[in-house]
Amino acid sequence: MRPVDQPAPFNLLRWFAWLSPLVIAMIALANAWLISRFLNEHLFQREASISRDFVQTILLADESVAYLAGSDDAALRGRFRESIAQLSKMPDVLRANVFAADGSILWSSNPDLVGKRFADNDELVEAMRGELVVHAGRIARDERQKREHEGLDPSVQFFVETYIPLVAPGGSGVLGVVEIYKAPLALSQAIREGQTQVGLAALASALALYLSLFWLIQRADRTIKLQHARLLDAETLAVIGELTAAVAHNIRNPLASIRSAAELSLDMPLDDCTEQARDIIREVDRISGRITELLRLSGQEVRGRERVDLAALLQRCVIECRSSFAERGMPLSFECRSAQAWITADPALLQQAFLSLLSNAAEAMRQGGTCQVIVEDATAKEIRVVVADSGCGITPESIGQVLRPFFTSKPQGLGLGLPFAKRIVERFGGRLSLSSVPGEGTEVQMFFPRA
Repeated sequence: MRPVDQPAPFNLLRWFAWLSPLVIAMIALANAWLISRFLNEHLFQREASISRDFVQTILLADESVAYLAGSDDAALRGRFRESIAQLSKMPDVLRANVFAADGSILWSSNPDLVGKRFADNDELVEAMRGELVVHAGRIARDERQKREHEGLDPSVQFFVETYIPLVAPGGSGVLGVVEIYKAPLALSQAIREGQTQVGLAALASALALYLSLFWLIQRADRTIKLQHARLLDAETLAVIGELTAAVAHNIRNPLASIRSAAELSLDMPLDDCTEQARDIIREVDRISGRITELLRLSGQEVRGRERVDLAALLQRCVIECRSSFAERGMPLSFECRSAQAWITADPALLQQAFLSLLSNAAEAMRQGGTCQVIVEDATAKEIRVVVADSGCGITPESIGQVLRPFFTSKPQGLGLGLPFAKRIVERFGGRLSLSSVPGEGTEVQMFFPRA
């Protein structure tokens, strides 16, 4: 159970995976709506400008706009009506009205409206002040029943209602206003295409943004977890270093006494224990050497690096371990496929790492198993070392844990062999990877930069 005061672990990738699509989708929809609205307004304004230019060109060209000033000239009135009648022939025009300065309708494509005045027409009031007024939008389903919409093509979805002020030639003021109500087919198609393109662009942008951010967050999450694991390993190894230093200090003194006693027994002619004493001295020296290597690995003792022939060092390790492998009926082979295998490292630490790996391989195999050690060129800048055995292998559940200190599946193991070997390889700029198939064996690959 997690302590009460300890917060739950924060899963960065999981939170981003479900929260970011919502935020990105909302932003994409908002941007698409704003862009689409801007384009629509621009298109509507452009449509209104074209209509204004058309009307003013007609009425100014024949000077019939003067009729709106209240002239009683019958010829001028006839010319004005003839000119204004062209409005109903404009493409996509459903309704056209001409308002006098007092707001009454002088002419309309619907004769029943002539002479009428409509209150609460804010667009007309604004146009009387000389402003081009555009009122546009989508034709609702219930509005299609109106008279001007009868027989309208179903593909037409938008309307544009334009109020065009008619100014006297001298610019003295507004003489009247022309209202044109249009349902433009080409404009509707352009708006639909624009909305489709904006929607697709927004969708593609949102998807690209999400994928790129997901890749970055995934990489950051993986880096954070890796750094966290390394921090835990570093803390663990720091504790191991302190423990090793303490144990080494307490063990070296008894070992020195044992070695002295064995040396004294060699000088006693009465007892024939020469061979046993030499064995004791040899094993004491071996244990002392291992303690020295542990101290060096934990950082208590540091030696300088030197140029090392990796192939020769590995061959010495194989020769040292070959007899113990042979006693158990397990062949141990060595093969060098590289002409130059020089690296910069501490040979004693490397030897400790390789011996630890060979010891693990021997413990994992039964009688008749085989172990191979191969040195070869990985790239022009790297050398690869492969230690492959035909042992019991490692389960998929354990493969990710065996490189962590104190994790072991052996009844009497400490779980330090592979983690120490990995740390030694990484200390010299290399990397170690592990692959295994349960029941078939394990392969350890180490990559070292060339000297």
